[in-house]
Amino acid sequence: MAVSLPIAKKAAFGIRAMTGLLLAALLTLPATSGSRAQSELRIGISAPLSDYFSVIGDQIEAGARAARDVEGTGSLEFFDDACEPKGGARTAEAMVAAGVAVAIGYPCIESFDEAMPILADADTPLILLGVQSEAIAVERRKGNWPVLRLAPKSADEADAIADYMKRAWREVNFAIIDDGTLYGRELAEAVRFRMEEDNLKPVFTDTYRPQLDNQVALIRRLRKAGATHVFVGGDASDAAIIGADAARIGIPLTLAGGTAFLAPASAGTLADGTTLVALPAWPDVMDKPSDEDGMAVSAAHPGNNYLVPAYAALQIALAIFEGKDPAEGFFFGDLLGRTFDTVLGPISFDGNGDVSRNLFRIFVMEDGKPVLAETDSSIGSIQ
Repeated sequence: MAVSLPIAKKAAFGIRAMTGLLLAALLTLPATSGSRAQSELRIGISAPLSDYFSVIGDQIEAGARAARDVEGTGSLEFFDDACEPKGGARTAEAMVAAGVAVAIGYPCIESFDEAMPILADADTPLILLGVQSEAIAVERRKGNWPVLRLAPKSADEADAIADYMKRAWREVNFAIIDDGTLYGRELAEAVRFRMEEDNLKPVFTDTYRPQLDNQVALIRRLRKAGATHVFVGGDASDAAIIGADAARIGIPLTLAGGTAFLAPASAGTLADGTTLVALPAWPDVMDKPSDEDGMAVSAAHPGNNYLVPAYAALQIALAIFEGKDPAEGFFFGDLLGRTFDTVLGPISFDGNGDVSRNLFRIFVMEDGKPVLAETDSSIGSIQ
């Protein structure tokens, strides 16, 4: 079973530890005005609330409840989709039967694929959390699905790291390598394509053998090609070995990679100076200043946290129906391009229903820990 966000599979990576701190901060948020008109609004929340992926569901449920407690309006109904196709169909049918005005959740593509046609037939809008697949855009247009995706697209990961590399690596000899996996190969190819759009070409490309005890032979090939900076389409364990071996034999290399660079300590320690792209964990959203786009960020921790996005999704759901009778519905097209004020900063959706801004951030390893880059080019423009 595949979960749409790769790091969500590593659910034990500190995610439960952050929930309590973040939930306490979120509960201090002020309620929005005009909320009394929405007192009868029924909102359905679908997430994996049991078994292996329940850590994701716990985050979504906590975020939605926190927003509900602060806003003081809206009736929440929770449904367990178990990250499974049958679960998606079952919960969507239950939501339609319950007469919810808007749905939130479905972080796993397996359950989303089965749920969305049922919700669309009932004209029930969905604020989708987590699913990155580009393929849903085709189905969304074909089926006229009323869905807003409050999550990055799969292309956003490559866009974020390539935008950073175009600035930071413009004057260096860089290589692009991958581990041969579907994720690693596609990410490396996407980054290479975006670099070549700016006439920036790697001096070396290769597919390396992953999970080796050492990568000295690869490092010597990189040195022979003159590469000083290397983008690695692979995971943290291989990147840690490449960095350690390069330092041991005296060949300085600066590494960069994608979300797969986030991993438990058992995967090895990434060398200081290594760059990676990730979603921020937002563990102390109320204590950090917003950036120039109004997005509250944590300067210390990356992660794949669902709690704050779930909070933001409920804020959007409440804003959609503010001052309206939920029974009367609304025109879905009016939501595209509209800006919503949320704990993630101002959020708007493009003509495809996708977030207009890239939510990924650039982190750099310092003293063995990822820290938000001071010059972060990963945030796209607000449209």
